[in-house]
Amino acid sequence: MVKSNIKKIISYVLSFLSLFLCLYITIEIINANNDNRPPRIFGLSISYVPTPSMEPTINAGDYVLFKSASFEDVEVDDIIVFYSEDSNKYIIHRVIEKNNEEGYLTTHGDNNLEGVNEIVYKDMVYGKYIMELGILNIFSGGISKNLIFFILVIIFIIMIIMQIVSISIKKKTEDLNKSVEEEKRLMLEEIKKEILAEELAKLKAELTQKEENNNKEE
Repeated sequence: MVKSNIKKIISYVLSFLSLFLCLYITIEIINANNDNRPPRIFGLSISYVPTPSMEPTINAGDYVLFKSASFEDVEVDDIIVFYSEDSNKYIIHRVIEKNNEEGYLTTHGDNNLEGVNEIVYKDMVYGKYIMELGILNIFSGGISKNLIFFILVIIFIIMIIMQIVSISIKKKTEDLNKSVEEEKRLMLEEIKKEILAEELAKLKAELTQKEENNNKEE
């Protein structure tokens, strides 16, 4: 019984965590879509690189994984993701100079022409490059944010339905087990009653026989 309760508690906790995670991701996707920025899940983001500015390190059409970072986390030669007000989009470039006194970075695309640099101030830094995700290159041309949002919402709904069905099945199984146990209990009580009735009948018959034998002897 104790093990069964522990398993049940663990199952409910995992179900709650799964729903919470899916809800958290969905809300973050909505917020990121509204803010026109890459979604950030537990400090990590995945983004599509549409231009060849960072080739050969990062090719056009690649997906990259990067983590949340601040100005203080960045060093020269790091590859960062930042928001460019001039271009009104997020860009991934390499840091070629860091000015701590004035609080800005000078960045350059590995494949850009010499001297084509961009100044990045503290509040523009969004993340630091970790690795390229080749497995996602099957989505050539990028994935629409709306499509990602739609997929996540569908997953969220499916997970909720699965959890509801799972809880319903567990409830029905528990009710069925209780019903079976109750039937077993009633059956055992009925058998006990029958055995007791038979024993009483035998005892009564023996007493009657003794009385008859005593009457004959008299």
